[in-house]
Amino acid sequence: MNRTIKNIVNELGNSVINSYSQMFFSDNRIFAYFIIAATFINPGAGFSGLLSLMFAYLFAKWISFDKALITSGTLIFNSLMIGLIMGMQFKFDISFFILLLIFSALTVMLSKAYYIVLSKYSLPFLSLPFISAFWIFLFCNRSFEILEIDKSNLYFYNELYSLGGNKLVGFYEFLNNLQLSIFIESYFKSLGAIYLQHNIIAGILIAIGLLYYSRIAFTLSVIGYATGFFFSNYVLGNVNYLTYGYIGFNYILAAISLGGFYIIPSKKSYLLAACSCIIIVIIQVSMMKLFSLLQVPLFSLPSAIFILICLLTLKNRAISNGLDMVLYQTFSPEKNLYRFKNNTERYSKNTFVLINPPFFGDWYVSQGHHGSITHKGDYSHAWDFVITDDTRKTFKLPGKNLTDFYCYNVPVVSPAAGYVYQIIDGIDDNEIGEVDLNNNWGNTIIIKHSEFLFSKISHLKKESFKVYEGQYVYAGTVLATCGNSGRSPEPHLHFQLQSTPYIGSKTIQYPLSYFITKQISGKQIFNSFDYPKENSVVSGIQITPLLSKAFYFTPGKTISFEVKIENEKTEIIRWEFLTDSLNQTYIYCHNTNSIAYYVNNYTLFYFTNFIGDKDSLLHHFFIGAHKILLGYYADIEVSDILPIEHLYSGVSKFLQDFIAPFKLYLKPTFKAKFESIDDLHYPKNMVIKTEAQIKFNSRI
Repeated sequence: MNRTIKNIVNELGNSVINSYSQMFFSDNRIFAYFIIAATFINPGAGFSGLLSLMFAYLFAKWISFDKALITSGTLIFNSLMIGLIMGMQFKFDISFFILLLIFSALTVMLSKAYYIVLSKYSLPFLSLPFISAFWIFLFCNRSFEILEIDKSNLYFYNELYSLGGNKLVGFYEFLNNLQLSIFIESYFKSLGAIYLQHNIIAGILIAIGLLYYSRIAFTLSVIGYATGFFFSNYVLGNVNYLTYGYIGFNYILAAISLGGFYIIPSKKSYLLAACSCIIIVIIQVSMMKLFSLLQVPLFSLPSAIFILICLLTLKNRAISNGLDMVLYQTFSPEKNLYRFKNNTERYSKNTFVLINPPFFGDWYVSQGHHGSITHKGDYSHAWDFVITDDTRKTFKLPGKNLTDFYCYNVPVVSPAAGYVYQIIDGIDDNEIGEVDLNNNWGNTIIIKHSEFLFSKISHLKKESFKVYEGQYVYAGTVLATCGNSGRSPEPHLHFQLQSTPYIGSKTIQYPLSYFITKQISGKQIFNSFDYPKENSVVSGIQITPLLSKAFYFTPGKTISFEVKIENEKTEIIRWEFLTDSLNQTYIYCHNTNSIAYYVNNYTLFYFTNFIGDKDSLLHHFFIGAHKILLGYYADIEVSDILPIEHLYSGVSKFLQDFIAPFKLYLKPTFKAKFESIDDLHYPKNMVIKTEAQIKFNSRI
């Protein structure tokens, strides 16, 4: 029972704290503490907001709404706003608390309703539940006059004195005596007004928290407010309505959301943020005319409307064109940007289906893409492969018989998993130097790997097929053997990818996932998602069982190991290997509650993301084994880039955040190379040397 109560209290605390920073699209707890402090500049409003959140949490739990949406604050943060504005305007009595409870619950229901409707279009509901609930409250209170206006809030100095004595009053007077420009003063007041605290101290507290949480968000808040402020002054000739109308913060919220939260921060997103604020000025001016007749406040309605319009239109584009939507939200503009840049550089060439070379061993590319013989026009993106000796000859003397050619009758394998779509067999091999123009492709097999992706292998040997039409094959399954059928003057293998399943289908440009290129010097190069070049020697990756076993983590398994720490003490570390609902595999550290996501595609083991304690052993493993080739090659070096946020901190990271949408000068890299092995054929011990380099521009 005690544990249950403790869990409820912890969940309540997390839900409440997370709710405070939701208006800024943040889940940063320290930022939330700054906002909490700002809301308590007016103690009545701060207490009422906190109480409203508790009511909202209990109601949402009682209704059994989604736990994740409650704990993150998503479903209840609008109730905070209801509590803040009611606590600021009305006296506390029994009627007040009854209505606070009712409207806290109503706001939760409205939040869920907006969520259901807008989530169908992948859109947020923003502050629409709060605005709707408060309008209902306003009309209700006008009709029944249930609550009494709290006039004590008119005496702001008394509130400051009761909160912090003469020191706080003196600090406030000091700020006023600074004679700040109207822009700076109204910027801070607009920040405070987001949480219904229309004073400069609340705004400064929020600004400090915002700067701590995100340099990009802070910069966008200034850019957005400056654009709206000066455009308002240009259009209307004054900005008094921004200072006293509780609506100047629309520019801040719109700029942050469109410039760096829902859209990857970039030059274009910053420009969009600025342009959005100009449009919001126009929306505000037009809506104020209407809403002044109804005597209801606009709050953040203008920005909410335009944000939704903008997101809806941006989500329905053929191409992103530099305004890239955030697909996986990290609740930080910097993390969104760094992850996008990291993933773009790491995976921009990656294909959904991994296509391997259709053979074992070393083969020579006798004709590549846009080859001078037959790979032209619709059939440009194809390869011809043969086997050669050290002198680049394709045959042994005398070279007059099919069996004299090194690739003749050598097994051909499936380049990827799929279904055998069609087999053409029964065509005789040509004598050396002759071709069969009536049966251009010769004996051929077509394999369907996915919708609109087929591989075709031609010039195979008659009656050498080991598979049948309709059979499901895996990558590496032996299909047939190389022959000399069709338009083939000597034995070779024709290989192409195509989007349709026909024998004469056009080729498509589609890379091979992983292969080794051997240079004349004997040096080997690891290629990923690339195109074998003509006159190069390529081979598929030969997996080393020791490596494959070492980096194969069975989901559901747990490992524990002893680690020596300071003062010769030891600690038992426990890792568990799991799979989430999206079928992503990850390592979970029970000691630190850290998670490292990884991929093992049976050729490479690599990490994709880390969440948790950066001082943990799991984080060191995340960096140290960031990308490992699962086949032993003595002279091959595997390189990768590392995520910026995991290796930099302090001033360098702080400054990088400001200019990150325009330039990345912090460039961490990863390298891995095999250092030693005890036995090439049956290894039991192997050493891999990895290093992470922290770079500033090109300097290490």
